[in-house]
Amino acid sequence: MVKRTMLFVGFAVLAASSSVFAQVWGRSTFPRDGVCFFKDPNFRGDYFCVRSGDNVGAMPDGMNDKISSIKVFGNAEVTLFRDVRFSGNSSRFDYDVPKLKDVGWNDLVSSVRVRSSSGGGGYRPPSGGGYPGSGYGRPGDVDQIVRRAYRDILDREPDAQGMRLYRSHMLDDGWSESRVRETLRNSPEYREKSTMTVDKAQEIVRRAYESVLKREPDAGASGYVNRVMRDHWTQQDVERELRKSDEYRNKRR
Repeated sequence: MVKRTMLFVGFAVLAASSSVFAQVWGRSTFPRDGVCFFKDPNFRGDYFCVRSGDNVGAMPDGMNDKISSIKVFGNAEVTLFRDVRFSGNSSRFDYDVPKLKDVGWNDLVSSVRVRSSSGGGGYRPPSGGGYPGSGYGRPGDVDQIVRRAYRDILDREPDAQGMRLYRSHMLDDGWSESRVRETLRNSPEYREKSTMTVDKAQEIVRRAYESVLKREPDAGASGYVNRVMRDHWTQQDVERELRKSDEYRNKRR
């Protein structure tokens, strides 16, 4: 009975992943509607693509936890999953992400769902018409994009001045969402927010310990604090390493 169950699970994963097993790291043609997954940030290095409507229940060898940026085409949207078979933590994106590290997903993707969305964020101009001078349908669409960029990058809602500024750039100057996000990342507010301190590093490690080991960190956590400071580890990076520990494995028995 156990063998039958394992065979069934293996078949289910293979079926869910069949669309990507034919894919290998390379530089294939971009899809009209789909998502491409890049090995390096800023859409560089080798990549593979998945069309809308296809699911990847488990990344093939050499692709698991190796994705650093994603590019969206057409009306596609992608849901990234931390674990195989669409389980674990997940996030949905309908826009390009030049650096998955900025949104806490660098080298963490184990399965994906790609489908066609009803509306668009990101860098994709709508088909048929658009607001004059822009690549977007309505001013309300632009406001939504600006709000999303502020939330993702600055962890807050845009102030009135910022909304007016970026709305004008997108509607009048043809700015893409990528340029809005790049400008926010170059702002003094983001630099101050993203500057790592010992207190911030300790808090990242504390949250990781609470999430994985369900306890406060001990003296042994100092090594993780150093990695956060020196190597720019995120909370997800610390959690990944904690899951390799004997303590975590023993807790799961």
